[in-house]
Amino acid sequence: MLIVAMTGAIVGFITYEIVYYLNPFSPKSTLSWIIAFIIGVVRQHALHRNFTFQYKTPYLKSLYRAYVVDFGALLCSSCLNWFLSEILNLNHRLTWVICLLSTALISLAFLKKYIFKR
Repeated sequence: MLIVAMTGAIVGFITYEIVYYLNPFSPKSTLSWIIAFIIGVVRQHALHRNFTFQYKTPYLKSLYRAYVVDFGALLCSSCLNWFLSEILNLNHRLTWVICLLSTALISLAFLKKYIFKR
């Protein structure tokens, strides 16, 4: 599970950097976070589904559950991202790490018990 999470985080950071580089809109850090996060839900779901969990619920059902859980995490982390990047003026990469850790805690709590339950 840790290897899958770390792989997803590395790919997620690369995705975020590409989105951030291409994003012409403001608030750049927050909008880039949101776009990269939405892309990341599908990627992480596929990684966990294929490599972490032995018992699999139907694909669309577990993906739907992932989006339900991650929608709340996205709302919270987007507000946090905006506050850190726009109000506190933290570097966008540091903001990304802080937001990733906050969403990882939320996802970890629900991953096995809700998203990939039997």
